[in-house]
Amino acid sequence: MPPVATAPSLDRYTLMGDLTENVKTMIRRLFVRFTVLLGAGVAYLFFSGNPGALAFAYIAAGSAVALRVWAALGIGVPLLPMLVVQQLVINGLPILNNHEILRQYPAEFISSAGLQVLVFALAMIGGWRIALQVIHPADGRAYVLVGIDRDGVAGLSRLGFGLAGGATLFLVLQSLDLTTFIFELLPSGSYPIVGAVTAAASASGFFLLSMILGSGDMPPVSRTLFWALMALNCMISASSLLLSSAAVVVASVIIGLFWSRGQLPWRFIVVMTCLLSFFNSGKYEMRGRYWQTPDEETPPASGLTQLPTFYVEWTQAGIKSLTGAGENEDAATLAARQGRGAKGEQSIFERLNNLQNLLFVIDATEVGKVPPLDGKTYAIIPPLLVPRILWPSKPRTHEGQIQLNVHFGRQDLQSTLTTYIAWGMLAEAYGNFGSIKGALLVGLAMGLFFAWGEAYTSKKPLMSTEGLVAFAIFLGLANSYEAVASVAVTAIFQSLIPVIAACAPFVQRKTLVRPAEA
Repeated sequence: MPPVATAPSLDRYTLMGDLTENVKTMIRRLFVRFTVLLGAGVAYLFFSGNPGALAFAYIAAGSAVALRVWAALGIGVPLLPMLVVQQLVINGLPILNNHEILRQYPAEFISSAGLQVLVFALAMIGGWRIALQVIHPADGRAYVLVGIDRDGVAGLSRLGFGLAGGATLFLVLQSLDLTTFIFELLPSGSYPIVGAVTAAASASGFFLLSMILGSGDMPPVSRTLFWALMALNCMISASSLLLSSAAVVVASVIIGLFWSRGQLPWRFIVVMTCLLSFFNSGKYEMRGRYWQTPDEETPPASGLTQLPTFYVEWTQAGIKSLTGAGENEDAATLAARQGRGAKGEQSIFERLNNLQNLLFVIDATEVGKVPPLDGKTYAIIPPLLVPRILWPSKPRTHEGQIQLNVHFGRQDLQSTLTTYIAWGMLAEAYGNFGSIKGALLVGLAMGLFFAWGEAYTSKKPLMSTEGLVAFAIFLGLANSYEAVASVAVTAIFQSLIPVIAACAPFVQRKTLVRPAEA
């Protein structure tokens, strides 16, 4: 058996393509077990009479084919395999769990939903493969971070701690209410920009530091500081009772550890999944107690000095939710939970369910005869990229999602002012172009984009503007499984601007060449 290529140790010469070898190696190593596991799942579903058995077979087949082709031919940032696995989880997991949604639709609709996922995966890998044969990889000339070029991993560590530490310090100051006067001096609409800068700095910083941690080059004192910063950052951001910000930091660390080691950090994933699931179970009761306004703004995080008491209370709410101890709570607390917190209560695994959106739109078009939108939710993307500070009255960020919900009768316009119902990109594609055509067109478009991204960045150093931009796009797509295209593109665009702006003063356009070994 020929030896499997492995990526070199992390240093200033590490290229994006070098990291790709870690991902390809893992996929090839686990592929047989992966396909056997999927096959066993299909067999179990068929023999148990699950109405989603054929749909899961479609989803599994598309995932296996796409991953096998990419593992053989991929050259750059693994956007495509990440999205394929994402679609497998958010559409296949509800079938394996025998989710109650399967009992609300006929079996042919469920099979049709699985077929959409299959077409989407094959269109992505097909468009990617064709484009990769046409697009020639860019050369290695890049905007290299000068400190990293000069000081290697030590410079990388300083940059990572600077970004993660700066973002965490901002959260600390904000929790102490020491940033209010700054926003009062800034123009209206500045808060989202500052928030995007902080989120991008946080994600990039923890990603870089986890890369060093995974490579084994981080000294004990720095490791302690890293975990302390991560814990503080997650605790402050999650105290707004929105776990998404903390989940982004956790995802950044997982990606960094994986890319540097070439294997998933299973223990870290299990621990963080358990923690997030636990606090997710209690957040609805906490929202009933602390959320005061049903507007679009993110609720403020708890003050730093109140964090210990707040998390003790949240822990008690989580235990209540898991044990059912809240059944005898007083009428006032119950009313608060039903009014604002417990409504729509879901576990982490129930949230990973985009199949319900796909089934809804299939039913609406087939039974309700609602016509498709013919691309209207994609046409609004360019206006949404204009900063609100320059256009205060621009459409809402979730405008594409709003159009889908109103057009297909899921909400009226008034209810969208207080509640957002997610869709996901595949359901959006169906809602715009119908069966097969939507999955085919959007899959091809994404495959072409992924191929261009790999070709452009494969020879670029990890520690360059291009490398950090590639990571920001990867993380943005990984965290956008519920988003429609306009929301995902806008969020990623907002994260790229601060990354590019922060790198600009410290980069030099040059080509790094690894010295030949003696």
